[in-house]
Amino acid sequence: MTYYTKLLGWALRLHLKRWGRYRTDVLVWTITIWLTIGMQACFVFVTYRISGGNLFGYTPQELISFFGITLLATGLAQCVVHGITLHLARAVWMGNFDFWILQPAPLVIRMFLEEIGFIWFWPHIVTGTIIILLTVVPASLFLTFIATLLASLLEIGIVLCLCIPSVRWGKWDPNEGVWEYMESARSIPIGQTRQIMLWLASFGVLQYSIALQVATGRWPIWTLAGMVFLICSLAGVLLSSFTRTYSSASS
Repeated sequence: MTYYTKLLGWALRLHLKRWGRYRTDVLVWTITIWLTIGMQACFVFVTYRISGGNLFGYTPQELISFFGITLLATGLAQCVVHGITLHLARAVWMGNFDFWILQPAPLVIRMFLEEIGFIWFWPHIVTGTIIILLTVVPASLFLTFIATLLASLLEIGIVLCLCIPSVRWGKWDPNEGVWEYMESARSIPIGQTRQIMLWLASFGVLQYSIALQVATGRWPIWTLAGMVFLICSLAGVLLSSFTRTYSSASS
């Protein structure tokens, strides 16, 4: 544990020192993301008003809670898998993945520590936490935070499943597609609708809707926990499979 704690500490220091090099990029990126989130919030508000206050059967308080859950869950998840999304395909294509494999630290930990996303996503974590504290009744706070944590773990597993194939096919970079989809498709909870096509179209962001269902007591928490186990296990199998068939870029 001491070894892994030191790795995390050095990764955080490097992450914070990099802030001085790309602070303008962070600022522009953060403004862009928050403009997108603002447009999503306006879209949900207008849709709710047009639907006469019946948006898939959710109350206004539940919709605001959903907004907080999405921000906190994605903030926590992307603080962990941010570097994988940004650098994995590029590392494989340029041959840097060879260096990752040769490190004494386990490969998964090495991938997670490549680029921590705290500087980029701390506003999500703070804002999401405040919204949850203001909109969720005290009796449901613990369950809501547990459901949000599980949703963030599920998002980590989904991002890994989407990005790990680039280990085998290094020319394929999932970066832009993953970012654009996950930032634009999480506007409305759909946990109470029975539209199969809507569920299929929402793959990758279903964790937020399911977390809201768990937080409101409509679904049991083991449902979300089971999905986390299955998706993370699939990510582990994919990583093991693709690293076994990996051919060095220098060969």
